[in-house]
Order: sequence, then structure tokens, then C-alpha cells
Amino acid sequence: MRAQIKLTVTRLSSASLRLLLLSAVIATPLFSLLSNFDAFEPYLFPLHYLQGNVRSVSDNVLVGHYPDYGLLSELDHRGVKIVISLLNDKLIYEEPLIQREVAYSKQLGMTDLNFKMDSEQPPNSPLNSAAIANIKRIIAANPHSKIYIHCYFGRHRTGYVVKQLHATAGHLMLAAKNDG
Repeated sequence: MRAQIKLTVTRLSSASLRLLLLSAVIATPLFSLLSNFDAFEPYLFPLHYLQGNVRSVSDNVLVGHYPDYGLLSELDHRGVKIVISLLNDKLIYEEPLIQREVAYSKQLGMTDLNFKMDSEQPPNSPLNSAAIANIKRIIAANPHSKIYIHCYFGRHRTGYVVKQLHATAGHLMLAAKNDG
């Protein structure tokens, strides 16, 4: 009986070790690939079909998808001076994109800010609430500057920001009507 138990434990240990090694063999190139996402991201044209369009939320706020150098240059010509990224530097595939964006923005003389949001957390989570508060603060402090706000696809995190900005604008408009 003890021999059978020992044999079973040995087989399980051997299987566990194989699974662990297989995981390491698979995870290492995957991690390497994702941490260099910015290098091959421009060639992932199917992902680009999922990206939303750049659109105006107000006279001075535009929202959309992750900007490559061409889009940043176009936004610069449209008068955008501040770029707010919602990308999360804790995600290995978004961190290099943030670095690339900061370099491009700097070349164009634009201010680049990062208020990370997590689309897997509820909209009212501390991280996402802090990002919304910072965005509202930047917009209020720069009423005459054009601002571009984006996440990767320009849909999920950006969509939540737009909802919050509309809710705030509506509340402020109601307050102004009641005062007058």
C-alpha cells in the first residue's frame, strides 16, 4: 500500500514538475512578446479596426484611441496641447506604449499625462475614480487648451470618461440655471 502511495505521489510530482516547466517555456516568450508590444503593435491592423474614432466631447476636449505619431501630429495641428492617457503602466503590454507616446508628445511639444484606469475594475473603483477626478481637474485648470483623452481602443475606458464628463457638465448646467 505504501509503495502505491509513494508511486502515486512520485507520478503527481513528476506531472506537476512537467506542467510547471511547460508553463515556464510558454510564459517566457509570451511575456517577452507582450513587453515588446509597442514594436509590433503598428502591424496589428486587425486590432486597429476595433479602435474608435477621434471625436469631440466639447469645444476643447477630444477623445479617441491610442495615438501613433501620425495622429499626435494631426492633433497638434488641430491645436491639442495636452494628451491624457488612460493606459495602465502595470500592464506589460501598455507600459511600452506609454513610453512611446511620451517620447512622441515631447517631440511635438505637447504635455503628456497618464491617469491610469483599469477596465476590469468597476468604474467607481478608487483607481478609476482618481483618474476621473484628475481629468476633471486638468480640464478645469485649462479651459482654453485643447485636450485629447484616450485609452487603447478609444471605447471602454474613454467611454466611461465621456459619461462622467457629460454627467458633470449636465449637473453644472442645472446648477447654473437654478442660480439664474
